[in-house]
Amino acid sequence: MFSPLTKKRFRAFRRIKRAWYSLIALGVIFVFCQLSWLVCPVDPRTTVSPESLADREFTEEIYDVKTARFNVSQAGEIFDFEGPAEVASALKGLDAASLAGGGAVASMFASGYDTTVTPRDGYTRFYLEPKAPPAVSTRTYTESPSFPYPPCKGHPFGLDSGGRDVYSLVVHGMRIGLDFGIVLALTGMLIGLVVGAIEGYFGGRLDICCQRFTEILSAIPFIYVMIFIGSTVGRSFTVLLVCYAIFNWIGVSYYMRAEFLRLRARTFVEAAKCQGFSAARIIFGHILPNALTPLITLFPFLLMGAISSLAALDFLGFGLPPMTPSCGELLFQAKGSPSSWWLILFPALALFIVMLLTVFVGEGLRDAFDPRQKSKLE
Repeated sequence: MFSPLTKKRFRAFRRIKRAWYSLIALGVIFVFCQLSWLVCPVDPRTTVSPESLADREFTEEIYDVKTARFNVSQAGEIFDFEGPAEVASALKGLDAASLAGGGAVASMFASGYDTTVTPRDGYTRFYLEPKAPPAVSTRTYTESPSFPYPPCKGHPFGLDSGGRDVYSLVVHGMRIGLDFGIVLALTGMLIGLVVGAIEGYFGGRLDICCQRFTEILSAIPFIYVMIFIGSTVGRSFTVLLVCYAIFNWIGVSYYMRAEFLRLRARTFVEAAKCQGFSAARIIFGHILPNALTPLITLFPFLLMGAISSLAALDFLGFGLPPMTPSCGELLFQAKGSPSSWWLILFPALALFIVMLLTVFVGEGLRDAFDPRQKSKLE
């Protein structure tokens, strides 16, 4: 079924343990996310009632700070006083001359404070720093449940700002992200393959015209196109997929064009032309099987780029429609609530694991399909 070269490359890929186990783990994650409606006990669209949650208990540390700051005019009048009451009452016992000089203040509080005296224009600035550390007391209080809510029984990943289960949102969000990435990567590969094959095989003016069109298309800022289409047509999975697919094939076409330019001058292509085979048969039956290496090695990186781009667009507010499960949308909620660590940790960890495994698989495929032999300089 498979050629000896394909079997050799597959054996080489299996020998790269990190890539092989990463592929298995990525497959398990994909299957797990596809079963999201079975493995998630809570619907991601369901809002939890605050009455069903326990009150949150907080412990607050209170520091008894004895620092004092005040100003003394040249006439010995105190103004802008900030500090404890005992310092204020002690200062009232000093006359104006003692206050204006500053020495009496330093000697009075020498046992408990370090005094800093700073002359200013028309007055003197006093700063009293206690030598002993401030006393610390704790206060425990409770608050009624509010969202976002930390991990608790029944919600191991916590709740978001809308009262939705974060575990369900992460699993369903990764399912949507993986589906979006796979469809987008396959679409980009197909369009890039066709465009690159036409450019590389026929060449000439057709190649020049296609290259100029590709360069113009690649110069269009993608984010502006998404903002415009999202504000006019609306935000949906299909619209986002179509808009992204318009630009995602450009990089693949460059690689395929180079491969077809290299292979069209080979002997087996000249022999096929001499036998009268059509251009389509030569492209897809003779050249393409020998030009699949860039497509196979680029697929994991295209998948990773699509998943990260969807999360970034959701974070910016130009991705999927509101209320759609998304890791990027959870990270956007965490931006407005920095203390809600569960909104940062779990979606970021899910994205990191999936993209890391994808990179390992891509590196393994690149090394397995590399025709150059491993060697070192002695």
